Amino acid sequence: MKLVAIVGTNAKKSYNRLLLQYMARHFAKQADIELLEITDVPMFNETDDQTESAVIQNFNTKITEADGVIIATPEHNHTIPSSLNSLIEWLSFNIHPLTGKPVMIVGASYGIQGSSRAQLHLRQILDAPGVNAVVMPGSEFLLGLAHQAFDENGDLKDQGTIDFLESCFFRFVRFATIANQLNEPEDVRFEPGTYQVTTVGHNGDLPMSVTLSEERIEAIDIDSSGETGGIADVVFTRIPNEIIEGQTLNVDAISGASVTSKGVLNGVARAVRQAGANPDALRSRPKAPSALDKEDKTYDTELIIVGGGGAGLTAAARALQAGKKVILVEKFPAVGGNTVRAGGPMNAPDPAWQNTFAANPGEAHNLQELHDIDEATIDPEFLPDFRALKSEIEEYLKDPTYLFDSKLLYRIQTYLGGKRKDLKGHEIHGNYELIRVLTEHALESVRWLENIGVEFLRDEVTMPVGAIWRRGHKPKVPMGVAYIAVLKDFVLKNGGIILTDTQVKELIVTDGVVTGVKGSGRNGQTITVNGKAVILTTGGFAANTKMLQQYNTYWSEIDDDIATSNTPAATGDGILLGQSVGADLVGMGFSQMMPVSDPVTGALFTGLQVPPANFIMVNTKGKRFVDEYGSRDQLSQAAIDNGGLFYLIADENIKETAYNTSQEKLMPKLKQVPSLRLIPWKNWLSKSTLTQLLW
Repeated sequence: MKLVAIVGTNAKKSYNRLLLQYMARHFAKQADIELLEITDVPMFNETDDQTESAVIQNFNTKITEADGVIIATPEHNHTIPSSLNSLIEWLSFNIHPLTGKPVMIVGASYGIQGSSRAQLHLRQILDAPGVNAVVMPGSEFLLGLAHQAFDENGDLKDQGTIDFLESCFFRFVRFATIANQLNEPEDVRFEPGTYQVTTVGHNGDLPMSVTLSEERIEAIDIDSSGETGGIADVVFTRIPNEIIEGQTLNVDAISGASVTSKGVLNGVARAVRQAGANPDALRSRPKAPSALDKEDKTYDTELIIVGGGGAGLTAAARALQAGKKVILVEKFPAVGGNTVRAGGPMNAPDPAWQNTFAANPGEAHNLQELHDIDEATIDPEFLPDFRALKSEIEEYLKDPTYLFDSKLLYRIQTYLGGKRKDLKGHEIHGNYELIRVLTEHALESVRWLENIGVEFLRDEVTMPVGAIWRRGHKPKVPMGVAYIAVLKDFVLKNGGIILTDTQVKELIVTDGVVTGVKGSGRNGQTITVNGKAVILTTGGFAANTKMLQQYNTYWSEIDDDIATSNTPAATGDGILLGQSVGADLVGMGFSQMMPVSDPVTGALFTGLQVPPANFIMVNTKGKRFVDEYGSRDQLSQAAIDNGGLFYLIADENIKETAYNTSQEKLMPKLKQVPSLRLIPWKNWLSKSTLTQLLW
């Protein structure tokens, strides 16, 4: 019998280690016992997934291949050490090698009761959903007064203790043999047919059609029309493919789309149950062969791009157009990054188009205010452009009936919109040359996107919440998937290679030049890409709260539980990569808050709060507390200053300006009444204040 024994502490001297070493020698004829140390196991951190690291994958492999597991735990504060708990967290996060695995618990302690309370707690942990180990009942081996229990050779001295340990161990051997028989794959028979089921996706119900023959899952068809395009696309291909390939429900969830992943697996399980079979039998089967690939791989190319969001895919597409060989590396299972989560509109001044739209009330006034800004407050490098813009505004204000825009207006608004003072009064503003390139060539970027296949609407100039001016080009396809789908197809059709599930851990430096990357694949295998140059397009660190708090110099507070509208992949690891080769950092303390997101999930609200044309924002006293056309920073800080809870009040015109939604999806989120006077106001929301505000 092959057993692994986990030393449940990272202490250099441990009687639990001594106990396991003794067991390995004493029971050598009955079992091959291999000790595993947890010294190098990282502390569990959901935002910095280390599942694919070599140390965690080693535990995963060893436990999976073993007939049983022995865990020796000391007792710290009536429970197990944090290092052991972190290991179990990693082994029940995205991988589950302990599921159905026979486990024996032992422990040694200085106290007379041994590690009794820690062992009891460990039993509860191992029985938790997601861990699902099969712990041998009874037969607890508690070694008290451990410092007196061993001789100079590391052997137990007391024969009674040895006899009891032997009794516990021989029981475990029998227990493991029987438990492993239960883990043997069952023959499964289905009632043939096509089964219609509905499961839960990220955005609501997810209809599925599952076709079963007598012995096989033959097809899985998913109606994904209600899901956000791009984010969960890989779920609807990889998970069904692996289920059918391995005839198994032992399939890992997709990072960044765990809700939809579990929904698909649960939907197939429901169909299996309807067909008269037990889905647990499929969950206990091995993973599909394609999911177990651990072969190290090396690639050679010219240009390596790290990060598969909008910036990375755009860089790849432009490099391919220039005749370069390109490999793009993305740590998540799918490309898209933050761009796929974006609302959709792209800012670019296009006066010939914008001038065909009528001016909105207040726009001329805003331009006059901009014109009247004291030149002494303008940074010198922007002053010539500001003076030229003033001339444009003066000419426009002679006939302010149409929507005005220009490259200079975009440039100065970008500059002014980016000026910030931190909590200590230090000011930062954008680099002139970078802003000039952005604003000078924005329309060229829109035209380039059109040329490769992105379609834009021409009947509306949009202005999302937090925008400064109406210059948004809105794609026909909702949200950022409009860009990502086209860019991805372009890269693949033009010879580019995209490696997903590959997290870059190291930049390869040759003679002072970054010439490659080294990382880990889906199953911990080493992925090496050699080239001539590397572009980092890895985004920010909004999904890393500790890093936000570490660098923050701008916001009055950043809560520990703050959510993000960003991809969960935005953990700042690309920034650390840059620092590892000497890159400098700038502006790290100035993060942006988004006032239009779900406070629990961080997801962007769809339809309710964008754009701000048809609603007002009021606090819990019914008072309007901010200009709804303000910047995102202004809206966010105002919300913080008002306690974080606020309300939106709108009339039915909100339907006309809602983004990325439909009437059917919008209505359940709204409370509709014929008159403000008929709203059942709670005591803490003042009807009289609102009445004064609106009438």
